[in-house]
Amino acid sequence: MMKEIDELVSEEQLKKYAELAVRAGVNVQKNQLVIIHSDIKNVMFARLVQTAAYEAGASNVVIDWTDEQSTKEFYLHAAEEAIDHVPDWQNARFKEWDDEGAAYIHIISENLDVFKDVSTERISRFQKASRSKLKVHHAKIRSHEVRWCLLAVPYFAWATNVFPDLSKEEALQALWQLILRGARADGENPIKDWEAHDRAFESRKKFLNDSQFEALHFTNSRGTDLLIGMPKNHCYIGGGVTDKMGIPFFPNIPTEEIFSAPHKNKVNGKLVATKPLIYGEVLSMIFT
Repeated sequence: MMKEIDELVSEEQLKKYAELAVRAGVNVQKNQLVIIHSDIKNVMFARLVQTAAYEAGASNVVIDWTDEQSTKEFYLHAAEEAIDHVPDWQNARFKEWDDEGAAYIHIISENLDVFKDVSTERISRFQKASRSKLKVHHAKIRSHEVRWCLLAVPYFAWATNVFPDLSKEEALQALWQLILRGARADGENPIKDWEAHDRAFESRKKFLNDSQFEALHFTNSRGTDLLIGMPKNHCYIGGGVTDKMGIPFFPNIPTEEIFSAPHKNKVNGKLVATKPLIYGEVLSMIFT
């Protein structure tokens, strides 16, 4: 019998990872509302995050369950008018949550194949309708007016794509360990390890911002040869940010991302992808 996802890593490690999401990811404050978005396949871990949030002082922790298989059925079979319509209650609940000062934790598990038979046009239409209906909430997310964190959790389909030569259980266990290591959640004190990670982030960002490179040149053995010109007074951001109240949080766990924006007229060359690309919930097999 195949083991459950959460049985392939110790409960102690999972609790530490959950606590990291709560205390470093969204930095839950006393008496704060917390919303956890999670697929039903991650039920055991979502409950650990819920417990960690209550232990951090949350006033209420609501788990907003999703089900990717139900979402697939919606994309495949829903009426055309349903694809283009997001009900008002969706916007109303996010407005109420935002007005109450909620923090959002999104538990994500990539399943590269789940939407392979779905029309990309229908997915795009629904996402457009959703963005339009929830534009105020998304603006608050982008501006860091509310605190949020995307938390990666492995799943069998994802793990076997990463480790195709291993059994399902071995692949999942291997991916768990990579994610926990990347999240600095595999040691004795993940919070302190994450604080050290944050200091390294700030040091690298300072170096890049002080350097003010005119251009970045990317090359590799697969054919990438891309010259990216940078605008004057550009800046690099990434890692930790702060909300409107000055409370720090990390939008992504794990993360190594530091990013900037290029000059709009100074990007030339070729970029070769060596892994599958996911855009709009659809896997694009255009890698080399």
